[in-house]
Amino acid sequence: MTTNQTVWLISIIVLLVCLLAALLIYIYTGNVILALIVAPPIIHWILRRKTRSNREY
Repeated sequence: MTTNQTVWLISIIVLLVCLLAALLIYIYTGNVILALIVAPPIIHWILRRKTRSNREY
């Protein structure tokens, strides 16, 4: 598995977990937790940036 595939796999897993957590929190409390919805793209961006910096060395 290439580094790019690993980044996408981790990002998709994090996205699914965060969406599930946000859905469960909304069902039980009625509150929308925006941090759980915004976190996956930020994590993906950090992982992509890290892989790009590792390729330079």
